[in-house]
Amino acid sequence: MTFMQFHIHSAVLQMGMDVWALLPDHPEKLQKPMKVLWLLHGGSGDQTAWLHNTRIQEYAGAYEDLAVILVNANQSCFVNMAEGPRYADYVGKELPDIMRRLLPCLSTKREDNWISGFSNGGYGCLHVGLRNLETFGAIGAYGAGDKADANFEGRMRDKERLFGKGNIKESEYCVRKALREVAAGDGLKPIIDHGCGEFDPWRDMNEMMRDMVQTFPDDPFQYHFTMVPGEGHNSNAMDVLVKRFIKRMMDGEV
Repeated sequence: MTFMQFHIHSAVLQMGMDVWALLPDHPEKLQKPMKVLWLLHGGSGDQTAWLHNTRIQEYAGAYEDLAVILVNANQSCFVNMAEGPRYADYVGKELPDIMRRLLPCLSTKREDNWISGFSNGGYGCLHVGLRNLETFGAIGAYGAGDKADANFEGRMRDKERLFGKGNIKESEYCVRKALREVAAGDGLKPIIDHGCGEFDPWRDMNEMMRDMVQTFPDDPFQYHFTMVPGEGHNSNAMDVLVKRFIKRMMDGEV
């Protein structure tokens, strides 16, 4: 694969941002635009995390028509922060427009664009994906619970900075609220692939979301949950789950 580094200016964030891309060799030879996987990092990471901690180059490199965009959103949880920049708008709206101008080989079709992440990025891809249904046709959320279910004891200042002082369950930041609203509506619905490690310390939060989604009539999200045996909240689980997501989206393997 071809590895590219970009430093772009975000008008939404009013700052420069790093973005990395993995592209097939010789994309100019393709007969149609490439499918795109937008990958979001965890809380302690940045755009380098997936490249350094998984075999994403190998998995994406198995296909001639798949590009991977490695996104950085600092320590924002990929939300429009209550006290800070609008990272959800950057990731879900501005960044796709910028990258498509820089790389015209990227498909603009929603069915060809998938957003995925692990840990905070898993929450972030659900939050961003469910806000931008016209952009992303599938969401791969891994090691991902709802921040509305998180314990912020000892970290209330972080919670207020990101999500405000109110109850997250009643706010725009509640993923389960967004899932219920999208499931009940008549509009577009993304495919959702979800999973975590067997020994993930936040397994209960993942299972709470799984159990709720599985109550929706007619499986509106074509939902699938994977438990990775023997793994926790770690790079091995990341690796297994992103490989599974790519195969599902590229080969139709559920």
